[in-house]
Amino acid sequence: MIARILNIAWKELLHLRKDRVLIPFFIIGGIVELTLIAWATNQPIDDIHTTIVDHDQSAQSTALIDALDDTSTLAHETSANNAAAVRSKMHRDETVVGIVIPEGYAEDVEAGAFPTVRLILNGAHSVKAQEARRAIEEVTFEQGMRERFNMEPAEYAEMLPQISVRYNEDLERGWYTLPAESGFIFYLFTVVLAALAITREKEKGTYEQLLVMPYRSVEVIIGKALAPMVVGFALFLAMMGLTVFAFGVPFRGSLPLLMVLAIIYLVAELGKGILMSMLSRTQLQAVLLVFVLAMVDMIFSGYAVAVETMPPFIRFLSNFVAIRHWLLIVRGIMLKDVGLSVLWPHVLAIIAIGTVILTFTATQYRRQAN
Repeated sequence: MIARILNIAWKELLHLRKDRVLIPFFIIGGIVELTLIAWATNQPIDDIHTTIVDHDQSAQSTALIDALDDTSTLAHETSANNAAAVRSKMHRDETVVGIVIPEGYAEDVEAGAFPTVRLILNGAHSVKAQEARRAIEEVTFEQGMRERFNMEPAEYAEMLPQISVRYNEDLERGWYTLPAESGFIFYLFTVVLAALAITREKEKGTYEQLLVMPYRSVEVIIGKALAPMVVGFALFLAMMGLTVFAFGVPFRGSLPLLMVLAIIYLVAELGKGILMSMLSRTQLQAVLLVFVLAMVDMIFSGYAVAVETMPPFIRFLSNFVAIRHWLLIVRGIMLKDVGLSVLWPHVLAIIAIGTVILTFTATQYRRQAN
């Protein structure tokens, strides 16, 4: 049995070796994609275009504007006469946030009341708008507290809660996105390679010969999956190396544990690629099926949208998507140094999902063979 599996795997490796475009494209493409994601997610959201309407024209309103200008998040690009002018600028996409300081702002400050400042946010730029709102609320609250209680900056700082951040002290976005991105690239490219395995046989006219050979379905599936597994695992190690050494994401957990769990995850997902290969007539069809499936998996995985924000039924369905558990494992080991005592439910889920997929794939192959 082992000899037959190795023969099929060796045949697949020879096919991949002869293809001088596919493997270099995957490796270079994966590195370029991860690099672009790292560059994009590590850039701070600064200099957000801001338009200010100052109806008060007082020393207190000027102090507020100066405090807003001192933040790196906001860039006081222009001023306007009224809120209608701000909305007009937003319609032309010339500003992201408008700040309207009402008349009587100084009087409210001197009376010890918290003055009202109106914000107009450009929801078409939701990420920038949320960041600008956070910065403005922080500045206006600080100004209000200091003016109301006549506090010095050092005294106000003493009132703030003592905050400690674990696992990602600087709240770097890249530390969250890059492990997920490397895991997604690892998943996608490996499944694509597996999806080409049987469609290649169909296009060459040798699939019928494979069906009538004295090989069991499990031997063919494992043999076809071994070559993509070798390439995928090498790509996984390259992605991890880039993530840690080139982009500075810490690796706090056990590398041997992550490698073992990566193999388990690979086996679970490769069955899906082989199944897509059997359902397709050409390699192009197989690749398109994989990309459609990958888009669905990406949504359920929490890669693009946090699973916790999804409706309960969607959250329930996400438990049956292997990559969701894989991303939790990667982040847990890399950032939090967790072990099997914490990750075992996700490992069992991947094993269960992989068993179902491989069993169904083997059943489909036996039906085609008969």
